Amino acid sequence: MASNYRDDSDEGSSQQSSDSCSDFSDSDTDSPSDTETNAQTSDTEAAAQTSGKRNVCMHYNRGNCRFGDKCRKEHICSYFLKGSCKYGAGCRLNHNLPSSSPGHRRRASRAPTEEADEECAGPYRWQLNFGKGWMNISHDHILEAQYSLPHTKAIKIYNTDAGAISIDFTKMKVLKKKNIKVRRMSSKDSRWLWYYRGNRCWYQYGGKGKTSPIKSSELETAYQKNPHGSVKLTIDSTQYEISFKEMCQTNVSTGHKRQVRRRPKYEASQSGGLQEITSHIKNIFNPPTNKTPEWQFQGRNKWYTFRNTDGCSVSSADIERCYQQRKANMDFTVNHVPYTLDFTKMRQVNQNTMAERKIRRA
Repeated sequence: MASNYRDDSDEGSSQQSSDSCSDFSDSDTDSPSDTETNAQTSDTEAAAQTSGKRNVCMHYNRGNCRFGDKCRKEHICSYFLKGSCKYGAGCRLNHNLPSSSPGHRRRASRAPTEEADEECAGPYRWQLNFGKGWMNISHDHILEAQYSLPHTKAIKIYNTDAGAISIDFTKMKVLKKKNIKVRRMSSKDSRWLWYYRGNRCWYQYGGKGKTSPIKSSELETAYQKNPHGSVKLTIDSTQYEISFKEMCQTNVSTGHKRQVRRRPKYEASQSGGLQEITSHIKNIFNPPTNKTPEWQFQGRNKWYTFRNTDGCSVSSADIERCYQQRKANMDFTVNHVPYTLDFTKMRQVNQNTMAERKIRRA
């Protein structure tokens, strides 16, 4: 039986990101930033062919055009026109080809993925496009929960019209499926957190614990002003530079790099469940069978189904009912020991020892 999803995390970063900000010393052994160019859509390819004929505003691309909507030049991402924008759907600059009339141009300050959407109920919405328009992904709070974790690079979902597909969170695209697009829409009030890759896990800028030289909110403000810019900071007389374009932090003296990621602070959907996907897409998180899903926890060598026996206060059916109510977690006991099921992280937590086990819906 296939599980409802599978996440793909960074090697050596299986644990969750720490709230504290650790030392920035170059003893960390993280790999250089991924600067691989995104695969572009057909719209991008068409734009690349005509980029030489367009009158693009470079001040807009630098984030400092003073004319705004009255500018006579086109406010559009120059990298998008060249077919080499590494941010893809997540780019803050305009990726829609405007008409030649200045009055038809989009506002320069609004990002394609963060526009106000009248149909968007809640802080976010995930959608797929199989070439027939955008359709909502059911139970997208699971996608959102995994996307909010900086160490999660991708997630695999099942039972779409194209079968199982993998979504690359960094490039925001469907891997090995050029005809399928994915996007995440969010409200303008979304809170974004910034992380850097340490030796053992990801650390949040400005997190709790050791004082951080810069906060996530400061990085986000700078990023909103110029998504292709950079921020410099000094720690113990050593200068570092955080590049938004390359999404990496560099020791200016040694050239040592570490990866940087921007992820949203997770918020549960307030809409009581998003609209169901149309008949073109099945419920991607349900197994391909009419059998009632079973909830299981991971043992040392195999998976075990929850059963209301041997001191366990819940059964697999009890967990499924709670899950269908779209609750974020569920409490239960085993021989009077309290446990919590976290549906967003798909984890079982012992409340006495805080030990965790993976769970799945099979």
